[in-house]
Amino acid sequence: MNEDLDFEIDDIIEEAETKQKRKKKSGKKGKRVELELVKRLNERFADLLEKHPDWGQFSRSVGSGNRWGQRVHLSKAATDTYAGDITCPTNFLFSLESKGGYNEIDVFTAFDGGHRELDAFLEQAEHDGTRTNRKPMLIWKKDRKLRLAFIKKHELEQPNTEYFMFYRDWLALDFENLMALGDEFFFELP
Repeated sequence: MNEDLDFEIDDIIEEAETKQKRKKKSGKKGKRVELELVKRLNERFADLLEKHPDWGQFSRSVGSGNRWGQRVHLSKAATDTYAGDITCPTNFLFSLESKGGYNEIDVFTAFDGGHRELDAFLEQAEHDGTRTNRKPMLIWKKDRKLRLAFIKKHELEQPNTEYFMFYRDWLALDFENLMALGDEFFFELP
């Protein structure tokens, strides 16, 4: 046997445990971001929802992160309830997809042919919107950054802010600026 050979052995068990820890941490972060979003939405629309208690309120959808690949046949009511990350009041016009973190996504890379992961988020939002017959909206919160909202650009002809960005057929703007729009933008009002 040749003793001059030096073998390098990777510790695959340690690598797998590290990946599992990161996955758990990102899941907790996603839930926290969703709960913060639910709280903000319920605060923003508190007066309207108080006038119409039968519409329900915003809440985090149970199991929201694990339904993307499921092939189940649900009733219309269940489909409306379990599409998107956030369960929305009955007359709310949008399906909400929430993302938290993903700090490695650099928007600058989107200027060179798009960004695969951002495209997947938007595709997921659009899929949920189509399935529920609602308008798609992606809400993304990176660590220590503003919360951004992505809606189809035809939904808001004149953004109510000086700062916004078009990405493909989407409009991205500060979530708080979007929340400053009237209730009629978000709800089918009686």
